[in-house]
Amino acid sequence: MRVAGFGEIMLRLATNKGIMVSNTNNYNSNYGGGEANVLISLSKFGFDTKMITKVSNNDIGEGIISYLNSHRVDTSQVQMGEERTGIYFLEVGSGNRGSKVIYDRKDSAFSNMKVSDLDIEKALEGVDLFHFSGITLALSKELRILTLKILNHCKNNNIIVSYDSNYRAKLWSLEEARKATLDILPFVNILSAGILDAENILKMNCNLECKYEKLKHYYDDINKTYPNITHMFSSIRTIQSVSVNTLQCNYYTDGKLYTSKEYVIDDIVDRVGGGDALTAGILYSILSNKESEYVAEFATAASVIKHSIYGDANLAKVEDVENLMKNGAGKIAR
Repeated sequence: MRVAGFGEIMLRLATNKGIMVSNTNNYNSNYGGGEANVLISLSKFGFDTKMITKVSNNDIGEGIISYLNSHRVDTSQVQMGEERTGIYFLEVGSGNRGSKVIYDRKDSAFSNMKVSDLDIEKALEGVDLFHFSGITLALSKELRILTLKILNHCKNNNIIVSYDSNYRAKLWSLEEARKATLDILPFVNILSAGILDAENILKMNCNLECKYEKLKHYYDDINKTYPNITHMFSSIRTIQSVSVNTLQCNYYTDGKLYTSKEYVIDDIVDRVGGGDALTAGILYSILSNKESEYVAEFATAASVIKHSIYGDANLAKVEDVENLMKNGAGKIAR
């Protein structure tokens, strides 16, 4: 199986734990981006992956390409342009003070990507699944047009489409997100969206109190309106502190909602990329024709492991995830 991702990769500058952006003279640097994180994880799971993006034509852009290559991600469709590389600053929180992201990505190389920049047929040659997110749609009107052209190609060539709603209020309004989402949903087969996405972006509502009943109700309605969407999923997270969260995955297919066991994640190293690790776990399981119960459990365990790994991407292998599923936390693999 070969999976392609379409999105921006940025330079991440993170403070040390307990240090605020306004009071630091030192940043830890690495690269990250939602679609790239999913591809790197899938590469670790044994799939062939390909990144479609545009980076700056300088040492930083070359660094991004080297980063992807080091994780076995095909970079033949990574273009280089004269515009800058986007940056995001991560202020790492502590205790009851949450972490904070500050974007510095305006006029980046990827956000300036145009329809004429991409040979879609060549870029998606041999691809079985195409993955993208709402962040890509939020960056420019031109990217939304290009994405729709890619989605039409996918539909005409039986390429599975995976979409992560991934709403970011700092990038666009709910009204803009709603319009773009309604445009792309007829092409989507695998959807990552939760209760807030259904209510705030799709304007859905119901009187159910139980969060699981409510989620299934929304998924039933989405599936009825868009029968092309055959898989849906989301996570439920409870935050006790920046360092202690609980996490559970909910996976919907064939009219049924499957819920994983709930994990307590203690001593979190890096929460960024946890959702991308969950998505990669879902995609791996679906493409590997796993049972529905396995899909939910594997995705949750993959995300839990990511919280113990510094950086944006999950570097765990399938056996690492399955070991957590089977043996629980903390046991030494001998």
